[in-house]
Amino acid sequence: MTDARTLVLVIPHWPTIAAGVAYNCPAAVMHMNRVVDATPAAVEQRVVPGIRRREAQRLCPNLEMIDDNEARNARRFHLIVAALESVTPRVEISAGGWCSFPTRGPSRYFGGDQTLAQLVAERALDALCNTLSVTEVPRVIKPRVGIADSRFTACLAAFPKNLPLIQIVAPGTNSQFLAPFPVDTLGNKDSPLVDAADLIDVFRRLGLRTLGDVASLPSDHLLARFGSPGLLAHQLSLGIDGRTPQTHLISDVVTEESEIEPPTDRTETAVFLAKALAEEIHKRLSSEGLACARILVEVESEHGEVCSRYWRHEHHFTPTAITDRVRWQLEGWCHSTTGPTGRLSLVRLVADEVVPDDGRQLGFWGGEAFIDERVVRSLTRIQGMLGSDAVTVVEHREGRRLSDIEQRVSLAVTGFDPDRSVATPEATAAPWPGRLPAPLPAVVFQQTQQLIVTDAEGQPVRVNGRGQIGGDPAHIQGELLGSHLIVGWGGPWFLDERWWDPARKHRQARFQLLLADGTAHLCVVQSEQWWLEASYE
Repeated sequence: MTDARTLVLVIPHWPTIAAGVAYNCPAAVMHMNRVVDATPAAVEQRVVPGIRRREAQRLCPNLEMIDDNEARNARRFHLIVAALESVTPRVEISAGGWCSFPTRGPSRYFGGDQTLAQLVAERALDALCNTLSVTEVPRVIKPRVGIADSRFTACLAAFPKNLPLIQIVAPGTNSQFLAPFPVDTLGNKDSPLVDAADLIDVFRRLGLRTLGDVASLPSDHLLARFGSPGLLAHQLSLGIDGRTPQTHLISDVVTEESEIEPPTDRTETAVFLAKALAEEIHKRLSSEGLACARILVEVESEHGEVCSRYWRHEHHFTPTAITDRVRWQLEGWCHSTTGPTGRLSLVRLVADEVVPDDGRQLGFWGGEAFIDERVVRSLTRIQGMLGSDAVTVVEHREGRRLSDIEQRVSLAVTGFDPDRSVATPEATAAPWPGRLPAPLPAVVFQQTQQLIVTDAEGQPVRVNGRGQIGGDPAHIQGELLGSHLIVGWGGPWFLDERWWDPARKHRQARFQLLLADGTAHLCVVQSEQWWLEASYE
């Protein structure tokens, strides 16, 4: 094990900062329909990371929701990292808002860990204020610094929930510092066990509540029962990073570079070359049973300017992941005030740290940048047995009606790519007048059901050609729903599409109805007939 004293810098709420959202406005950053970050104003409304989109909207109706964007997070973090280059050239970026570096040289040069941590915090704070164009930021988003004998321990020392902005773990005390932390911290964002939720759940059910409980177990027992993830959990709980870098002679360092001829001012040209270099590095390391855990990306301009960054991965890099880091680095450099004055002339990749490639257990759909070939083969066999149109996938489009927004299309048409960009129907940027407001119904019926909707006097509720309602809905009756009182309603959202085309014209009014039994439904009235179209959850 090579555990070196490490400094970790964390800027809380970085995804919302990078999105350009004011921290005094209720906003949340979403990933896969879950909150991954929220502004302090949203947290006051109990919008916290982990909850679902609909729950967040229920808690805070005026919540602004932004899709998470790794490229944006990393690009804007370039300004913070650049402010630390005068402290050390070996800043490693894990993700936007998180970076680290070994303290051995800088700590000795600046006079100790405390002085170094204070210096890093001050420079990061100045850069953050410049990024936000303010002179002061609230404590809740101020940079936090942790120093410890391992990177995992330093991450917990700098974790945003800790009260001090600077926390230094004394040398040799990693295990004592980690002992009271809950076992869930093994799955933190920057942990090698970030994808080991099942293992952590087993630990909880076994009564292992803290990292101290895990550390107290014999390591050989954990290895025998849980394999390498169990051993890694034990090492992390003791304050050991648990990764064994493969040492190479300088002459054997895996380096790939390419000159850009002629030099270009287009970042995509450099990224295209970097993709080929990344694939070559991956091929060379794979032939030796190795994988890259830390990559050095260097880009030069024709005027001799160099942008050099270290990037770290919690497992190991794929060629796609390396290419993404090159793109983020270039976008951050070229759009900064210290960007290149000349065109890009060279790209260099160095596998700075390599580890044994012992594989990685992926979920059913694999990683976000990984296609599970077994799934593709299985779906292809199903197509062979049932027909090419038997396997369908959801495709979100734009429109006003539910049938327009979400459609199922044949897998044979779209191809299978778990990493394909799938926009949520609530995130469309088009105006679409008459479109239903978010959140959209969770259950859409294939066949609409006839309804009878009446007002308080028992008269049928009608909507005229101008979209004006004749009475307030008070009672609903239908074969599927039964008979209920209506305690709340919204609408109408009036549609009058293609009125100039007798064959394709479409006119209807849609209502959201809340019934006395607590259920909510989307109902439409067309040609004076009410229909049940969808239900909310």
